[in-house]
Amino acid sequence: MKAPHASYYAARRLLVPTLLGCLLVNCVSITAPPKSGNVLNPVVAKVKVGNVCGTAFRAFLDGLDVTAQFSPVAPSSATTQATFPGLSSGTHTLTASAEVQHWALFPYCSNASDTATFKVNADTAYMADCRAQGVPIPPDWAETGTSWVNQGNLNTNGGGTNLLLGADDAHVWTYTDPNVRGACVALPRGSGGPGSLAGIICQSATTGKACFWDNQRKTDPTNVLGWSGQRLVISELVDGPIMAAGGNVGGRCTNCHSGNNVFLISPDDPTWAKVLRGPLNGGPSGGQFTTQLASGRYTPLPVGVTNWVNGVASGSNCGGACHELPPSTIRTMRNNVNAIPPVNRMPMPPACAAAGCIGSP
Repeated sequence: MKAPHASYYAARRLLVPTLLGCLLVNCVSITAPPKSGNVLNPVVAKVKVGNVCGTAFRAFLDGLDVTAQFSPVAPSSATTQATFPGLSSGTHTLTASAEVQHWALFPYCSNASDTATFKVNADTAYMADCRAQGVPIPPDWAETGTSWVNQGNLNTNGGGTNLLLGADDAHVWTYTDPNVRGACVALPRGSGGPGSLAGIICQSATTGKACFWDNQRKTDPTNVLGWSGQRLVISELVDGPIMAAGGNVGGRCTNCHSGNNVFLISPDDPTWAKVLRGPLNGGPSGGQFTTQLASGRYTPLPVGVTNWVNGVASGSNCGGACHELPPSTIRTMRNNVNAIPPVNRMPMPPACAAAGCIGSP
């Protein structure tokens, strides 16, 4: 049988528009450093590359060809990586591309690429402390173009459980650090315009330390930025030391966030169930994301500050199965202010406690 002419393969490339996309395993995807991430030297870059069928893998860092620094040379469905030991402080851009096999009605060859913008040595003193204590450091937050993932809305009109504001919007976003076990959760609330709060909490599963940020700039801590259409730059935001001193709009986070772990989660809420159970319930995956602690109770950073501690709420709890009884302020808000039915939507103990609440990432 005569082999097809080369023009046949060229035609097949053109028959299927690239907007149909490719199977996930056949794309080019930068998995590290995180997009909009805050990282330290040496910077490890990892790229997943599918079945190369045309132009070989290429990588550029700030416009310079760094392909030769990646190994192994991208074979089919492999991860190739490079280490950059001495990048200057500031923002950098990594771009990777290759012609890889796509699938629609039949396989065809087309270009795929990915870009990650990240910051080197952008840590504040607080971020550096959190990092040293094993806490995942979040990338800058925005609705698009970062490694944050929107898990859902807690709006009670949509069947969710917004403990703070009832029928108002409260969007749950998660970030999974590829190398640090734990969880980062952002909760942008309200319309997103000026005055709309957005808090970010990250917790180490290994050490139990937790760190906090709010969407006010340190240079203007009484002005709530909002979040819709905004990029919240972590290094610029009000953080734990300012909150511990009571210098932010939202007040001391530990007044409400107490218990085994820092997150006030309603496990039987559809959105929180995704976060708590991870990929078992359609939520975050990646091997490192978990809201659990290895042992003990969470500790807020910074440590040693008066009125910035993880106190024990009085009353019965679920024996540490998931979380202690929430503070009385949260219970009052839940029962009297927002009137959210039914009781199985309380933060803890959850209806799922007996059956097991938390899935392994």
